[in-house]
Amino acid sequence: MFMEYQLTYLLMAVALTLALFSFLWLQRPMSRIIDYKKTETDIPPLHTPKVSVIVYSQVSEEELMDYLHDLCGQDYPDFEVIVVCESTAESNEMLLESCTRIFSNVYVTFIPPGSHNLSRRKLAQTLGIKAAKGEIIVTTVANAVIPSSGWLSSLVSPFRGENADNTDVSLGYSHFDYSEMHGWGKWYREFNSVMSDSLWIGYALKGMPYRGDGNNLAFRRKLFFDHKGYSQSIYLHSGDDDIFIHTIARPDNTKIVLTPESILSIEWGDASKRMWSTRKEQYEFTSRWLPRKPFLRAGAMSAIQWLVTLSLAVTIAMSLWTAWQTRDLTECAPAASALVMLILFRLVNILLYRKMAEKMCATRLWWAVPSFLLAKPILNFFFRLHHRKHRHLNFTWAR
Repeated sequence: MFMEYQLTYLLMAVALTLALFSFLWLQRPMSRIIDYKKTETDIPPLHTPKVSVIVYSQVSEEELMDYLHDLCGQDYPDFEVIVVCESTAESNEMLLESCTRIFSNVYVTFIPPGSHNLSRRKLAQTLGIKAAKGEIIVTTVANAVIPSSGWLSSLVSPFRGENADNTDVSLGYSHFDYSEMHGWGKWYREFNSVMSDSLWIGYALKGMPYRGDGNNLAFRRKLFFDHKGYSQSIYLHSGDDDIFIHTIARPDNTKIVLTPESILSIEWGDASKRMWSTRKEQYEFTSRWLPRKPFLRAGAMSAIQWLVTLSLAVTIAMSLWTAWQTRDLTECAPAASALVMLILFRLVNILLYRKMAEKMCATRLWWAVPSFLLAKPILNFFFRLHHRKHRHLNFTWAR
């Protein structure tokens, strides 16, 4: 009986140590996002470099025109828009005429037909960057929802402040429009994306950038050509925002912008679920070319969620079993302490997630957070298992 009593308190000590380790070290990327404050907007801009916004468009002409109205209404003083479209030859002439007539700073070009053994997105952006006249390149997509007229100014603000000459990359952030998804799964998909994105954002805030978001990204045009564009991932369909950023970004030349007016929402309509799965699978695949430390940290955090939960659950079970055998209610004290610890552990996880989700313009989940944290490693395992047979499709020669 004495040994059981000692074991219960040992398990609680282990759970407390792991919980503190999780909050003080493993969840530091989340804490950096929570503590993020935009300071550049308080400083009058010293520079106004010309910006070229490269828009990859797969939407209809009507949707594109609506998007261009919002984009051309940005308050940044000097920018041009280069739209690279995937469209049929019949619609090209009509689209060119419409854009030229309505927008003075919009240039439209098209992906050459038949270019199937290349990444369509990287080809589109390369064509746009070659045609660009601006010093700063911004890459985005035509199915993005622009939150305000200050989006572009916010994203390129690091190129206009005191340390503008030392800034080569500005990392923005975008997320899916989860309102277009249906069923309980949409809450988990949003949670999973927020947790994954918090890693690269948190590391970028620490000065260790290794990934970006190609839908909301700014960098110097010269940097693109100095590093031979997307040559590092030319044989892959993806890699334009993670492998590319890992190539060009350094601690001293990269800034992160996470203000509400800088965050884009991406609309995919009925294809949202499929595109979310495709995007997750692509990032899983390209992670092999990125630093391992962030992914090991995420794995350790998932493991600790289970270890703390199991340690406290075993403590509660052993304490209650001892109390039942001895018919002594005082033996329930370890169970009560372990239950309080478990509740506090879960509450802190919930509060941290809610604060981080608020910064990332995501749904501030509540009671779903603990179950999602436990389910995440299991669901990720089955996701990888399911998509394992499709991995060859990430290579350009496979399509």
